[in-house]
Amino acid sequence: MKKRATRTEADPVFRLDLVRRLLREMFEGRWAGGDRLVELRPNCGAVMRPFGPRQIEDIYDVRGLLEGEATRLACNRVDAREVKHLTSTFKQLLAERKRDDDWSRRAWAVDRAMHELLATACGNRRLAEEIARYGRFAQVIREVVGNRSHAQEDAIRAHLEILKALASKRPNASADAMRKHIRQAAQSALDVLAPKFGTASQPT
Repeated sequence: MKKRATRTEADPVFRLDLVRRLLREMFEGRWAGGDRLVELRPNCGAVMRPFGPRQIEDIYDVRGLLEGEATRLACNRVDAREVKHLTSTFKQLLAERKRDDDWSRRAWAVDRAMHELLATACGNRRLAEEIARYGRFAQVIREVVGNRSHAQEDAIRAHLEILKALASKRPNASADAMRKHIRQAAQSALDVLAPKFGTASQPT
């Protein structure tokens, strides 16, 4: 179900902090997509482009396209032992009762490892490089929003669906599962971020 944006009270400090972090990534060379936040205009210098929930949603959409295709390509290439190991690790994380900062840190580490594995296994270096750029953006969003255990639990379950399709060598199913996972991740981020920008997502 699609969402529509309604106006709420904006948090300019939050927006400034998010943009500041993304620009820092750009200048440190870790997220090349950061150059899209700034436009150089003749006789005006550097001007900030619009940046808010719509732009964040657009970036996640592109990430879904990239990672979905990478997952499809990787399905028949990825090491079955790696798939089995990731599946076991995610299940162990879900089985743990204590959901503290250490659990959250380990969950994100395995999350990143799986995405990096599939990007590497896809066999397309340029695709893997583009995924790395957008993956860094997602990491910044996590840092700004903060880790919420229920969102991480949802992500782990989504990852297990991806791994299940990979284990059974179903390229299209694995790609669909990856795209679904990224759409869910985008919505989780927007549920927190949209009110900070002065908008709130509501069902249409």
